[in-house]
Amino acid sequence: MNDQEEQQKNITAGARFVGVVIGCVFGGIGLLVLGFLWSQPFGAFHSPPLFFRLFGSLIAIPFVLIGGFTAFRSLTATGNGLTRVKSKSSRKTPAKQKRKYACPHCNAPIGEDSDVSPHGDVKCSYCKNWFNIHGD
Repeated sequence: MNDQEEQQKNITAGARFVGVVIGCVFGGIGLLVLGFLWSQPFGAFHSPPLFFRLFGSLIAIPFVLIGGFTAFRSLTATGNGLTRVKSKSSRKTPAKQKRKYACPHCNAPIGEDSDVSPHGDVKCSYCKNWFNIHGD
C-alpha cells in the first residue's frame, strides 16, 4: 500500500460532510443576497439603488463560486490535499524526490564526478571505498 492510498483511507465521511455544509452555507449566503437584490422592483419604495445591486452582486458572486466549489470538491474528494502532511519528506512521491546519496563509510555526499556503475556501485571520492546505492 502506498502513501497516497493510506491518505485516501483517512478521509472520513464526517470530514466530507463538514466540507459540504460549509460550502452550502457560503453558497447559500451568496444566492440569498443575489436573490434579494435583484428580486426587488426597480423604483419602488425601499428598493436598493442600481449601484448597491451591482456592488452587492460583486460581493455575493465569489461567495457562490467558492461555496459551490468547496461543496463539490468535498463530495468528489480523492484524498489529494485533504489530509495533514506529517513532514516535508512525505509530501513528494519517491519517484519525484531527488535522492541524496552518502557514503556509508564516511558519510560524505556523492559528488557529480564520482564513478558509478550501471548496477549502482559507487566509488566514494573522499575515502575511495566502494559501496552500492541500492544496498542497506
